Amino acid sequence: MTTRQNHTVPPVAADKIAEFLTAYLSPDFSSEDDPPEFQPGESDYPDFPGSEGLTNPDISPDPLLELMRKGIAEAEAEIARREAAEAGPQRRRPNRSEAVTLLSLAAFATALPGKAALDRLYWPGTVTVLQTPPGYEAAVAQALSWPTLRHLRALAAVGTDHADPKLRVFKSAASASRDRTADQRNFRAKLEPTLEQGASILLVTADRDVIDNELAEVTVLHLALPRPTPEAVLAVLRLTHSDDWEAAEIAALLPSPADLARLSTRSIGAAFRAETAAEVARRLAELAQSSAAATGVTLDDVYGQPEAVRALRVMATDLSRWERGSLDWAQVTASGLLFGPPGTGKSLMAQALAGTAGIPLIGTSYADCQRHGHQGDMLAALSAKVSEAIRRAPSVFFVDEIDSFARRGGNGQTDRYLRGVVNGLLTELTRLAETPGVIVLAATNYPDQVDDAVIRSGRIDLRIGLTAPDLAGISAQIAASLAKLQPRPRISAQTVAEISRQILGCSGADVAALLRAAATRAREAGRRLSAADLQAAADKIAPKPDLEQEERIAIHEAGHVVAAWAMRRPVPRRVRLSRQGGFVESRRAAFHTLRSANDELVALFGGRVAEKLFFGNASSGAGEGRRSDLALATRLALQIEREWCLTDSGLAWHDTENTPLLVADPLLRDRVEARLHAAEAEATHVLSRRLPYVQRIAQALMRERELNADGILKMLKVTEYEDAPNVGAEVIPFPNFSGE
Repeated sequence: MTTRQNHTVPPVAADKIAEFLTAYLSPDFSSEDDPPEFQPGESDYPDFPGSEGLTNPDISPDPLLELMRKGIAEAEAEIARREAAEAGPQRRRPNRSEAVTLLSLAAFATALPGKAALDRLYWPGTVTVLQTPPGYEAAVAQALSWPTLRHLRALAAVGTDHADPKLRVFKSAASASRDRTADQRNFRAKLEPTLEQGASILLVTADRDVIDNELAEVTVLHLALPRPTPEAVLAVLRLTHSDDWEAAEIAALLPSPADLARLSTRSIGAAFRAETAAEVARRLAELAQSSAAATGVTLDDVYGQPEAVRALRVMATDLSRWERGSLDWAQVTASGLLFGPPGTGKSLMAQALAGTAGIPLIGTSYADCQRHGHQGDMLAALSAKVSEAIRRAPSVFFVDEIDSFARRGGNGQTDRYLRGVVNGLLTELTRLAETPGVIVLAATNYPDQVDDAVIRSGRIDLRIGLTAPDLAGISAQIAASLAKLQPRPRISAQTVAEISRQILGCSGADVAALLRAAATRAREAGRRLSAADLQAAADKIAPKPDLEQEERIAIHEAGHVVAAWAMRRPVPRRVRLSRQGGFVESRRAAFHTLRSANDELVALFGGRVAEKLFFGNASSGAGEGRRSDLALATRLALQIEREWCLTDSGLAWHDTENTPLLVADPLLRDRVEARLHAAEAEATHVLSRRLPYVQRIAQALMRERELNADGILKMLKVTEYEDAPNVGAEVIPFPNFSGE
């Protein structure tokens, strides 16, 4: 739950709210400046028995008698006005079922501009848009009754002769159509006859896009109605529950403004049916807590992802500042793409952000949307989830498997279908980006397969990479989980550290599974969890490898580090040795020149070459899968030749993902092979002069299992960079610096 903020409506706004509520509840809808519904003439009177031959009995042919009657009527009217002034405003007691309507009226009164601009509502042939929170359209339209509009006209100081035709109220219904342009055109057709008659329109809508460009030209005001506030609830409670109660006591029972704003009209209406004001406040608080749907997980429960946690904490902090009114929403970074291998905690991150901020999480995925049916039903399901996130704002909207909304392209039937799906996703992401209070997180295992338009800035701003948790994160997760067990296990910090090193490389989900397995083993034995239980569970998910194999992996990763350093590449953020293999987390270059690309190739061959230098041969580790060293090197060489056009082989661009290019173009294959062999030769040259550094890093890696940038830099600080000469675009193959 978010912390309740104590702020009050300014006195001027509070007075305006009270005036409109009084006007709406007026028991007498007539007024001297209201056009009468029926103005009978002399011939309009029916023939009553005994009245044959009489004219209108209220019309006297005697001028003196008529003057007397007029004086008496004026005196009676003056007496009535004085009595009314002494008695104060008269109003009927509202039904409790009218609470949402009264709250909507309070929102309308709050959103109105100053008196100087009110007359613009009555400019003939113009539109004033009342943008309501989703779900409040009907309540706002109902609040705009004749007494309300009569009071509005009085505030605007517009006479009846200037308000004819009168202000008309139109309500825009939500549309499930995917053709936004057709919806706008049809809605404009409904309004045009009224505008052509010179009427002014109050358009009640939750959809800011319902107006097309033509209607926008005659829109003179756009008023955004706020969601219900605690102050508005107190004002309405004084009308619906008039028993004696203290405002301060009831205010203390109400939910925070943010929590109250998330409630639907149905929830608010249900709460107001309670018998007392205090019970109404309690029900609102309970319903708000249920609406928040706290995930039970916070960012404090996320381990081993320090950079990702830091980014999401900034989001949560900025959201809190926005809720307090100290930060404009345009300054909030409110969207991010979570990417990384399966099991790295992308869904957990979304839950943790929502839990930290105390706001609801509304999640969906490609598979969840697709199960509703064909394209139209699928996009309708996506739109419904987006609408829910907007209605419950502030909220987190999480879309998983965003890469499944594949890239647009091609002209086949499947391509046209996918183009429609992606376009629908873009429309919904735009809706979310334009809604204050909604944080958008998307997740993917394959960021390179997401359509560029989906993750452009403005729709998705941050790129948040996730990896398997680091060593410190795994240790913290194990220690925190053990602390929650009863009875508490007696496990030493050294044991936790050893287990953490053994399972390094496992995902957070794997660590949680290990702890469950260890706890189950202890329960079955009828005893407290022990170090043996942890070790047995660890051996199952991360069996101890062959020492020779582990040494080869360490040499391989150390070769990458030293080769990159020798070619003046940045020091890796992290190097890891785990039961799943080795891992080097490097900084990705924003762009490449021919020299930097060639240096990158040398670094990619550093692992394979190090194996050859230390063991006399290379293993299959450099070539297993699309993300292997050889695969990345081949793709990079292709990009040099055919995508970036950094050589003299031509300027025609080719898609380097299309590796059959190597089969179709023998000359290209030869150039790529030459470049790869030259990079391997240069890696051999630079590493053969730095073998002690490779061995030093490998030994530290086997001992610590994980090295960060600072630790690597300390071991490399006495090494020298390779003094590589400048190379031109026509230098092929890769230059051999050994002089051989």
